[in-house]
Amino acid sequence: MANIFERMAYQAIEKVTPKLGLSTKVLKYTTAARNLLNGDLSGAANALMDTVFGRTSVFSEGGNIILAGVSWDKQLQMYEEASSILRERTNLWHIGVDPIGRLSAPRVNLLATEVSFNSVQLGYEPIKIGSGFTQAPTGAEPTELRIVCYDVDGEIKTWFDRLGMLAAHPDGTFGVPSDYANTITVTHGAVEESRGYSKSWVLVPVSCEANLSRSTDEFAALNLTFTQHDTFGGL
Repeated sequence: MANIFERMAYQAIEKVTPKLGLSTKVLKYTTAARNLLNGDLSGAANALMDTVFGRTSVFSEGGNIILAGVSWDKQLQMYEEASSILRERTNLWHIGVDPIGRLSAPRVNLLATEVSFNSVQLGYEPIKIGSGFTQAPTGAEPTELRIVCYDVDGEIKTWFDRLGMLAAHPDGTFGVPSDYANTITVTHGAVEESRGYSKSWVLVPVSCEANLSRSTDEFAALNLTFTQHDTFGGL
């Protein structure tokens, strides 16, 4: 989808071409049109736009009325700035699972399709002060990580089952967190080497949900949930 500045340039072309006696479809493929869309406007082109659309004294900086008071030069600056930003991609990420205990991790990154987490979660308590109030922080809340992934011969389900048994033993006793906790790292960012955002947590297993249906023929997906063990880095 074209960004807002490119769409505005196309709209400008459609307004100008009838006044020049040229076809809009033809002009869109001319050098002048390409220069306009690429932000290469000379002083003459700016003058042409101002002549066609006019300026208005309502705007203190003399911006063009069809740009809501923004000058053509300012629009080009905004266009270049918006085009040069390396935006993060939703499909560009990596998840690494490093076991703390003796139970090795399966191929989570290879099989994962979706990851979501609350990077920062804080708690507050409102305190009344006269007729008003203020928010008093009560502390950090645990990060919850959710993974949607496929499975291969039950390796993900078996891994999660074993994690659960290490946490809650079949005999009714509990295990120590160092047996079932994992250090999970999520890395994502822009499409460029050595750039991006990375965050690691020590997480313990919470749930593994499987949804199966005979009405559809598709890969079965698992919903895995982990929660942060602590904020002190004890493991």
